[in-house]
Amino acid sequence: MLDIATQKSFQERLNAIRTLEKDKLVPEQEKVQLTIKDAGIHSFFSYLGNTYFTKSLDKYEETSDDFKKKKGYFVYELTCLCLETGQTANFEWEFDDELEVYMTLERLSFRNLKDDVGESIDEDDLDQIADDKDVIIINGEKFWYEDDWASVYYRGNREEKVYMYEFETESGNKFLTIEEWSGSGKDEYQIYTSSPVDPNSMSIISKGDL
Repeated sequence: MLDIATQKSFQERLNAIRTLEKDKLVPEQEKVQLTIKDAGIHSFFSYLGNTYFTKSLDKYEETSDDFKKKKGYFVYELTCLCLETGQTANFEWEFDDELEVYMTLERLSFRNLKDDVGESIDEDDLDQIADDKDVIIINGEKFWYEDDWASVYYRGNREEKVYMYEFETESGNKFLTIEEWSGSGKDEYQIYTSSPVDPNSMSIISKGDL
């Protein structure tokens, strides 16, 4: 007999599959024209042999450093369910001259982060690291400062202020993002690594609700 967690995972995936309507399937000849930009909530797409169902579609909008002026540049975040494994996966995309897509790899905390001499760092060090364009080390892997910027995160009808610190490896094939969320009156942090995704390796099965 399956344990409760496995049963819930199986049922969640089954419920997702049942939402896929035949008349909403993208014809094969049209798939080459679509990208992740065409994937809405409840969309289905394939990537590297797995099929993903989009549970939510939210977005960040870049703002001035004081969060008062919105700049109209967006980064979109898709929270997805992998139908083969039952795991949650996050994809982000933005368009700046060309389409750029990223997949979250690992969620971290400050205890995983070190400076260039091996000392622990915390939230109080972030601004100085950004000012110095310094490095953060995770398990011996170096991530160099790339950018920091303010944004508003839209989740449904809610807006939250998020300040982003972005780092990348020297090869540019892996990224570190530290998000500072300040909407609750107390700063909270989300830290994760991600890797670039070739947009052409993703195939839209159903566009969902746009």
